[in-house]
Amino acid sequence: MISAALLQSRSPARAAVEAPRYDPRTRGLIEGPIAATLIRLAAPNMLVMLAQTSVGLVETYFVGKLGTDPLAGVALVFPVVMLMQMMSAGAMGGGMSSAIARALGGGRRADADALALHAVVIGLLFGLIFTIAVLLGGNALYAVMGGSGGSLAAANTYSTVIFSGAVLVWLFNSLANVIRGTGNMAVPALVTCAGVAVLIPLSPFLIFGWGPFPRLGVAGGAVAVLIYYAAGSAAFAFYLRSGRSMVRLSLTGIRGSLCRHSARRRGGGVHHRADQSHHRDRDRARRRARADGDRRLRRRHAA
Repeated sequence: MISAALLQSRSPARAAVEAPRYDPRTRGLIEGPIAATLIRLAAPNMLVMLAQTSVGLVETYFVGKLGTDPLAGVALVFPVVMLMQMMSAGAMGGGMSSAIARALGGGRRADADALALHAVVIGLLFGLIFTIAVLLGGNALYAVMGGSGGSLAAANTYSTVIFSGAVLVWLFNSLANVIRGTGNMAVPALVTCAGVAVLIPLSPFLIFGWGPFPRLGVAGGAVAVLIYYAAGSAAFAFYLRSGRSMVRLSLTGIRGSLCRHSARRRGGGVHHRADQSHHRDRDRARRRARADGDRRLRRRHAA
């Protein structure tokens, strides 16, 4: 009786899982035409890649105007910057997008909200790791890579500035991938392209000290990049807090997620005990039926 009641109590939960409530935008991704959906998702990303490539080319051009040593110094730092970019935007960022998409696809909106905050925490943590690691070991690394004299000094200058703000790079890419996980590729592309439109003229102004801006030399390019990432991170955070996104960035996300996980574990324990009781009752019934059958056979043989 008790086990039957417990098993029956599971049916509403199972029905809720089997029939999740989707946001219309999520339903459009799940049920829309495959080819059109892929093109709609891929086109903004192609624009982002083009914009980011143009930033690298323009910055290299202006740094090259300072001389060969600054250009060689930036070239030494470039592989480490790209490692950070690929980890934050591709490796960890891809996992963030995947987790958000799977939560929304399963109808778990609250879990998706919690995952957005988890992504921010991961971004901050890895950003601090990169900052500490490069500030402590950057000089030795660039020397091993062949830097010396003026090129090593330029590499340390550029590296110190750019990796002091590594948290901004990780935060930017983490928030962008949270938004991409909802299927919205337009907002990250719009913010990126708008930022690039400001970054391209800002970089030479800070490098050469044009107009009211100070002449920062090779460090000016790094400062311009950090301004771009700071402004972009602020724009993404504002969008996620505005309520227009399918995922809302909330400071209570982690606590709510832990509470739901604990509730699932408690509920899972009840359901597990109910299953065990059901299996025991079934085994007893089978043994009784087998014993009754044996008794009937013995009676027939005796007769």
